[in-house]
Amino acid sequence: MLAKVFKKCGDGRSSFRSLIDYVTRTDDVHAPETETFTNCLSLDTAHAEMRAVATRSARVHDPVFHFVVSWRDGEQPDQAQVFEAGRAALDALGMIPDEHQHVFAIHRDTDNVHLHVIVNRVNLETGRAVHPGLSYLKLDRCMRELELRQGWQHDPGPYAVIERDGQPVIERDRERKERQSRPARARDMEAFRGMESLATYASGDPKHDVLAALVQADATWQDVHEALARHGLELRIKGQGLAIYAKDREDLTPVKASSVHEQLGKGRLEKCLGPWEEPIRVIRVSGAERRYLEREIDEARTARREVRARMRAELRARYDGDHASQRREYDAARRQMQTRHQSEYRALLERHRHVRERIRSSGLPAVERKAAYSVSAFERARELEAQREQQAMEREALRRPQTYREWVEMMAQQGGEAAIVQLRGWAYTERRRRKPPQEPERRNRITGVFGDDTDPLPPKRAHVMENWTWRVNMATGNVDYLRQGERQFTDEGWGIVFDSDDAQWDTMLTGLLLARQKFGPHIDVSGSEDFRERTAVLVVAYRLDITFGDDALEARRQQLIQMRQQRERAREAQKARSATQPQRTASRSPEPKPGLSPDGPERW
Repeated sequence: MLAKVFKKCGDGRSSFRSLIDYVTRTDDVHAPETETFTNCLSLDTAHAEMRAVATRSARVHDPVFHFVVSWRDGEQPDQAQVFEAGRAALDALGMIPDEHQHVFAIHRDTDNVHLHVIVNRVNLETGRAVHPGLSYLKLDRCMRELELRQGWQHDPGPYAVIERDGQPVIERDRERKERQSRPARARDMEAFRGMESLATYASGDPKHDVLAALVQADATWQDVHEALARHGLELRIKGQGLAIYAKDREDLTPVKASSVHEQLGKGRLEKCLGPWEEPIRVIRVSGAERRYLEREIDEARTARREVRARMRAELRARYDGDHASQRREYDAARRQMQTRHQSEYRALLERHRHVRERIRSSGLPAVERKAAYSVSAFERARELEAQREQQAMEREALRRPQTYREWVEMMAQQGGEAAIVQLRGWAYTERRRRKPPQEPERRNRITGVFGDDTDPLPPKRAHVMENWTWRVNMATGNVDYLRQGERQFTDEGWGIVFDSDDAQWDTMLTGLLLARQKFGPHIDVSGSEDFRERTAVLVVAYRLDITFGDDALEARRQQLIQMRQQRERAREAQKARSATQPQRTASRSPEPKPGLSPDGPERW
């Protein structure tokens, strides 16, 4: 379980109403109804009651306090457990539930069940305000207590649950404290890029394996090197100390060994193991069980979900404004049309009244006058029926205000990022209600190494989409990319999917570049062997900074790079020989530049 405190709204007491409206509103008419609870007289009057109590404290400028308690994906607490968590969180913050007005709202329409809590900081009895300092720490400790009490899986945070004398105890997480003491560059990478740093990677299983090797009575330098090599790391001399490097990643800044653990400092290790020794060749060339990749961290996923929730809320607010404008235009047009229809109806009746008066004063014999009345009545009925049909068609053609779904689909077709996010949210909710369809076997696809829950990239932000057209699938939010009206591949969020083995080379390159933009330099490729081979060829031919999570495909990429380097060396040698014989080579045509043809990349 995780708890997040939202920033102050900055709009004073008026935010009670807007917040309550926001957390109790359901955007999707098909989504389950929001479960709510309040200790005020009613949900409709809660904002007014809170505002009235808040005025008793003249010193409080913003009495609103808003936080969320979230469960892990797959955990489904019942209503009693959720409300128990809300009351426990209020107690932890020093706001006794019976003495502070609050509103609970349970949301079950996202990846994680979560509870919104809106509370008045001003005490109902005393009129004094509570100032919940260090609320993040108080709530995190409360989350660990609730996980133990309700039996949920433990989430990471400032507090952790450890075993002491066979009993679970909640204490500050020392390893988390160590992570906060890591180099500033590593912290910046995790904070701003949302990627796991090399320092964080080394401080996980690699550190534990090295420390386990050091406690052995006969530990040697080679044991340390071997423990790190299993994780794709190596220990080297750097300056006066030691540093940990990622194998085959010279572009990465190494990590000071003593910053991972004080026992890994050069002085400590030499005191324990003797003078420094280089790793033996067997260890240097051995394959790694794991290796460091710039993996997205959990905090980044949580932040992305929060961004999506905010985008959906802002999208709904835009729709509300647009819908109000549409409603005003529709009502004005409808009133104008009703007035015109009534005028046309009265004009028709008046015209036929004059016809009957002319017949009455015409002086015709009774039989002829009766026949004229019949013809007039028939014409009147026929014209009235035609008028009703015409007016019904006009009423049907009158543009009504769009429903939220229709409006979102329109915005998605225009490439709106928030609209695509909302469509995928609806599709996810629908998939949870029914068994997901079986995925076709052997689909050719390019995905991120870690299968993160990304959304399709808005087409307007795709850097490689020149001369391409696209359409958004309104049922799923997926984005199809088309050429000459034919779909070539689909951005399904979690992957770029090609439906055919016959994709042209330029189409594959476009999809590959889009995947690079979405997932970063580390990708996975699955599907037919021909598709995988052609992907590796494209990566090497265009010198793309891409590596593969699949060891076999990555080995093939390295092999192709070696082949390219051998050809380049052969060309350089040929040029050197040609320089000594200018008269024999003067008429030779210039060497063609690498390019892309329908048959594939030209040789590098």
